[in-house]
Amino acid sequence: MGLNEMEGIWQGINFSLMPYKSTFLIKNYDDIQQILDEHIVNTQSMQFSPFKKPFEERIIVWNNKLKIMSDVLE
Repeated sequence: MGLNEMEGIWQGINFSLMPYKSTFLIKNYDDIQQILDEHIVNTQSMQFSPFKKPFEERIIVWNNKLKIMSDVLE
């Protein structure tokens, strides 16, 4: 799975919130977490690729976005 494909998948994801007591819960959290985990693994393998040089900056930026998303969901 390439960067363009991963970015395209995230463009199609909408976070739906439902009220819960005095806060909100994210609907379909498990599905979103599964996609996130898969994309983190794919991005990490890209970072160790010997062919990454032309895409290295873009891979680093994407990895940082995924880390932020992971922190937010936790």
